[in-house]
Amino acid sequence: MKVIGIIGGIGPESTVIYYKRIINEYRKIKNDENYPQLYINSINMTQMLKYVSNNDNEKLINLLVNEIEKLRLIGADYIAIASNTPHCVINEVVEKVKTPIISIVEETCKYIKNKNLKKVLLTGTIFTMEKNFYKKPLENVNIECIVPDDNEKRIIQNIIFPNLENGIIVEKDRQLFKDVCNKIIRDKKIDGIILGCTELPLMINENDFDINVLDTMEIHIKGILEKILGNL
Repeated sequence: MKVIGIIGGIGPESTVIYYKRIINEYRKIKNDENYPQLYINSINMTQMLKYVSNNDNEKLINLLVNEIEKLRLIGADYIAIASNTPHCVINEVVEKVKTPIISIVEETCKYIKNKNLKKVLLTGTIFTMEKNFYKKPLENVNIECIVPDDNEKRIIQNIIFPNLENGIIVEKDRQLFKDVCNKIIRDKKIDGIILGCTELPLMINENDFDINVLDTMEIHIKGILEKILGNL
């Protein structure tokens, strides 16, 4: 059994879900009363977001590399960063670390391709929506990635921060998110929506839209379980 090291705390609410779901899904699959071994390194989300918002990629890369190294030294075979936003520098991080990283972006893009989707809407933090770390790999496999306009990005960002990031679900925010996204879905003829923030599934589920809802956290967890179980 492979040992997974998780960079968490970005944010804490979704990190708890990662932990519980990995444990529960592993035990369902194995059905032998055992538990997977996990290491969680919960880092400072405020510090990370400061680096992202200031476009200080060097400090962001160094932060992630240093925290990943701590997990490697205690025995992690694979690393998972339990957040979409820091994947804006994932290529640079991969080059600097010795431990393989299970990328939420790579797993999601692979999943979207396998679903034969042609045009997807990317939602998430404003940093995720504005940077191209989802858009570029999707377009490389001929999948069009639509992002909200500037006003819609601000609305979604304000839905995520501060309430949803702290696990607080506000019904009017949930409805606002659906209204904003449904307009884009209709206007752009979207066939899939990416929940590109690991807190969005706290508020939104697959029944909230009439198209494919792509829960990046759930997709990522499946990829993590494959590595734990050795299904490379």
